[in-house]
Amino acid sequence: MLGIYPHFLTSAALIVSVLGAPLEPLEFAATTTYANILPSVTNGGGQFFVQTTTGGGAQATAGATGTGNCPTTSTGTPKCYRYDSDFPPESEWMSLDCMISHGRSDMVTFSNDGPDEADNAIAAVQSVAGKAGIDPRVAFAVMMQESSGKVRPIVGDWGLSYGLFQVQLPGVPLCTKYPKNQCPMDIITKQVENGIYGHNGTNTPPKAPGLAYWMQAEGGDVGRAVRGYNTGSVPNPNDLTDAKGTRSYASDIANRLVGGLLGAQHQYTCPDF
Repeated sequence: MLGIYPHFLTSAALIVSVLGAPLEPLEFAATTTYANILPSVTNGGGQFFVQTTTGGGAQATAGATGTGNCPTTSTGTPKCYRYDSDFPPESEWMSLDCMISHGRSDMVTFSNDGPDEADNAIAAVQSVAGKAGIDPRVAFAVMMQESSGKVRPIVGDWGLSYGLFQVQLPGVPLCTKYPKNQCPMDIITKQVENGIYGHNGTNTPPKAPGLAYWMQAEGGDVGRAVRGYNTGSVPNPNDLTDAKGTRSYASDIANRLVGGLLGAQHQYTCPDF
């Protein structure tokens, strides 16, 4: 699993080329407007890449909590959503409640985490995604893909990626030193913020965008945004498997949204073309 910039982008110059010039504000909903992502802005005491207007989060969250279709088991063989044009529309996604109902039990059953920690991770994803104007279902799907929702995940990418969103940021707050079910909420929230907002960095590690950056950079296109989150770029905006990193990553997220993968289930949903 990869974090917000890939292990194979080791040059600061390459990261800068990913970030590019400052982006103009984009509107994702009537009440949700992004500010310029670069340069970074101060949000809650830390340096992040995005700050949103008040009220955007309610809009983002309200649209994701309907009853919807909630399968009790996965919808069958996961589908390969290879092309951006294939990525399922929001009307086909499960409700947030459904995703949480499957995810929460796995977050506790298949980890060393306690129920309070799982609940705090879920609450943090909803809160931070809402503030960033991102549909919390997308953020929840990325978290489950990256760490299975574990606040004490293994360190991925050969010791480079940390936390709930597997961010390549040495020093990211971790829960490993706290007893089971006692990791503080602020530590869990910081892990989520690093994944969604990104981090400003200096020379080591270089600046790295989070999920909010990629949602804006790709004009709200979820398939391309998660492709960028995993890979650090979107080499082919049409074929989402045409990239380094986890080639099926965008398809895996799509399956998490529609029920092809539930909870902590993991499967590469596209062949290695």
